[in-house]
Amino acid sequence: MTRFIDAHVHPPVAEFLHGPLAPYLDDLAAFVGSPLDPMTPEEIADFYRSRDGKAVLLGWDSEAVTRQRAFSSEDVARIVALAPDVFWGFGSVDPSLGAGAVARVHETARLGLKGLSFHPAAQRFVPSARMISPIWETAAEHDLICLIHTGFTRLGADSPGGSGILLGPAWPLHVDEVAARYPNLRIILSHFGQLWRDEAIAIASHKQNVHLCLAGQSPKTMGPDLLAQIRGPLASRVHFGSDLPFQSPDAWLAEWDSLGLPDDLSRAVLVDNVLALLEGDA
Repeated sequence: MTRFIDAHVHPPVAEFLHGPLAPYLDDLAAFVGSPLDPMTPEEIADFYRSRDGKAVLLGWDSEAVTRQRAFSSEDVARIVALAPDVFWGFGSVDPSLGAGAVARVHETARLGLKGLSFHPAAQRFVPSARMISPIWETAAEHDLICLIHTGFTRLGADSPGGSGILLGPAWPLHVDEVAARYPNLRIILSHFGQLWRDEAIAIASHKQNVHLCLAGQSPKTMGPDLLAQIRGPLASRVHFGSDLPFQSPDAWLAEWDSLGLPDDLSRAVLVDNVLALLEGDA
């Protein structure tokens, strides 16, 4: 039986670490406290198999900002194809490409991926901007889940000027506008802690098409308000994500187990909720 689905994995393959992450790699290693060493796709698959886990792999396309090769939808699909018993995939498109981005949304769907991953701070775009609307419309047309990184980011953290990264585009209320305009678009708010946790919770409570990923949320510091939502109104729309390679799922799961939550609730957060999303039942 699957013990957990890690719904937020940046696969630490060389194409990702030395591609879109390259400009930030040294600062990230210092901030995380350990080097970010590459793994092969087979090693990542074995890592999850050995733990009775599965993973959702995320693409990353910030080429217009960094001039580094994207970790594209095609790259994600190639890794998923190597271990379809373990992996699902979310592609990525660069919102600045306009019609080109829309074409890549169509291509992501053709590749059989389940969704798209966006990072407004790293990609330097505001989700509610009207010029982005065709991307959301096309994603909804293909029923692609849109995972949107919000809140604080480790990218540029504790470096001069934050390496030029602005946190403002990652304000969850930008996504609230998207969720209202496209009620059939399934959205995941990820990394919503530290800056705008209350806003993210309120948006998910208000918009049924918005889900919360707990990536970046240490279970021991979730606080009573978030735990009350997980136990109650948002019990079916909150799920686990580790943010590998920046955080190990092992440490997160050990903290989660220490909370002593009911087995059925824990199963929902660790497996059932995201599985329903991936299978189109949520």
